[in-house]
Amino acid sequence: MMSWGAPLLLLLGGLCLQPARAGSHSLRYFRSCLSEPLPGVPQFSEVGYVDDVPIVSYTSESRRVGPRAPWMEGITTEDPQYWERNTEINRGNEQMHKANVRTVMGRVNQTRGLHMVQNMFGCELRDDGSMGGFRQDAFDGHDFISFDKDRQTYTAAMDAARITQDRWNSGRIEAQRWKDFLEGECIEYLKKYLKLGEERLQTVAPQTMVTRRKNGARTFLTGYAYGFYPRDIEVKWVRNGVEMPWESMDILPNPDGTYQAQKTVEVQEGDDEKMYRYEVDHSSLPDTVTVMYEEKSPPMGVIIGVVIGALVGVGLVAAVAWVVYSRRNVQGPRPEVGDVHLPLQQGQNI
Repeated sequence: MMSWGAPLLLLLGGLCLQPARAGSHSLRYFRSCLSEPLPGVPQFSEVGYVDDVPIVSYTSESRRVGPRAPWMEGITTEDPQYWERNTEINRGNEQMHKANVRTVMGRVNQTRGLHMVQNMFGCELRDDGSMGGFRQDAFDGHDFISFDKDRQTYTAAMDAARITQDRWNSGRIEAQRWKDFLEGECIEYLKKYLKLGEERLQTVAPQTMVTRRKNGARTFLTGYAYGFYPRDIEVKWVRNGVEMPWESMDILPNPDGTYQAQKTVEVQEGDDEKMYRYEVDHSSLPDTVTVMYEEKSPPMGVIIGVVIGALVGVGLVAAVAWVVYSRRNVQGPRPEVGDVHLPLQQGQNI
């Protein structure tokens, strides 16, 4: 079961999307609704993504669905009512989601405090022609139920969600509706969006370099891959032909919609820096790219991207900390998950 730590960041405006496989494309939607407004955070929001690119969004502040990618404005050429139709759908969903939060709060015996319902769903068109689809729901950042498209069943993540599981599985109507949507309309729109944004969504090969940093007697090498698209990439450090132990890798967005990745290694005492090589694999590259340290300064684009990514990260941490602090200090112990329904298009009461 997927953790909702990353989706929580995402739904607050974060950047932690799980990328589609190399050569594949995905269409995903993320919804979030709070029990009460927070400064600077919409009470209800929905963001749609093609691969890692935000294409549409709606918030309780804007009250309209609008384009997040410039090329999405061209959708009205073949669908003149696209923005109006989806705006009305989301206005209805906003009201239903707010009601859902109150309903769930009642079922877990909570009458006050900050609570959140979340829903994410989407489809994937793989490079071999096969299709994937998913839908997951959460309350207060915890998984409580997920949908298996192939088996057409809902699975509760905890005992408190079994009532929801049994009800949604009983008539098979909900399961069939979601399967049809994920394999039909979702894939159709993904293809439309890919065609509309084909120039923007094409693969872009990464540029690479290695920098050195001294900290007293210790030396660190940082490898960069930047300006690449899509987001999925593999980077590693190799010492004398042997891959070094795995360490965490940071992938950050650039202002132009591309990405950068970086990984740092400490040079072992007595080693020559030339023994270390930074290797990069990406779907845009015919072969693995190998980079060694050279005496030159990092490009301004990398520096700017790192600073922007760090500032965004600080803002997100602050937002999440505010949510956690409010939930722990206003309404007491964390409640158990209740029964909530966040439908794919037009909302409905639970």
